[in-house]
Amino acid sequence: MSEKEKLLNLIRVSDTFFPIGSFAVSQGMEQVINENLVPKAKLGKAINVYLEKIWKNFDLQIFSHALKATKAADIDTLSKIDEICYSAKITEENRTAMTRMGHNMISASEFKQSSTGATYKNLIKQDKVRGTYPVVLAVVSHELGLNDLGAISLIYVNLMEVIASLVRMGHIDYIEAQRFLEENIKSINIVTAEICDFNQSFPMIDIASMRHEISPNRMFIS
Repeated sequence: MSEKEKLLNLIRVSDTFFPIGSFAVSQGMEQVINENLVPKAKLGKAINVYLEKIWKNFDLQIFSHALKATKAADIDTLSKIDEICYSAKITEENRTAMTRMGHNMISASEFKQSSTGATYKNLIKQDKVRGTYPVVLAVVSHELGLNDLGAISLIYVNLMEVIASLVRMGHIDYIEAQRFLEENIKSINIVTAEICDFNQSFPMIDIASMRHEISPNRMFIS
């Protein structure tokens, strides 16, 4: 596969036009704004906490180990990592959003016959594995020849979910959104940890997400 094909595939799976439903996810930010938990002047810092305390320390680690298991055609380890990803999300709406995105991604992807991707897609269809987004992204990244580049897509999609939700709620404009993106992209430093060292900690967001689940006025599913 040429570098041009890899780049186009990376853009395709990261674009909001790719039908995974990320446009409907705010990762708790909707409730944060509705309850005025973070002043506008500190929104950039709040987004960076998402990056440092959740995405890099957990979601990205899930992706990296899932990619390794995919390359080794180790379905058993892949399914265990998938279960860890699902179980570690404290709130129901986060688990639902993550599995919905994963299922949408696998449904929109084609795999070579008898490949790890084809096998895992079938297991998801049979409800034998969770099919969380970071794990499915790893499977798809391997099939498309992206491999480690899939980590860029993971971070970008997560950033866009939160930042785009702020734009859609009218809390920031498109220029401010680009500034937040630029600031956070600069701070990305990917380091893979052992499974026993996976961690995520952003209590304010977890609590906001719990409140969001029972909120009567919601624009986003999470």
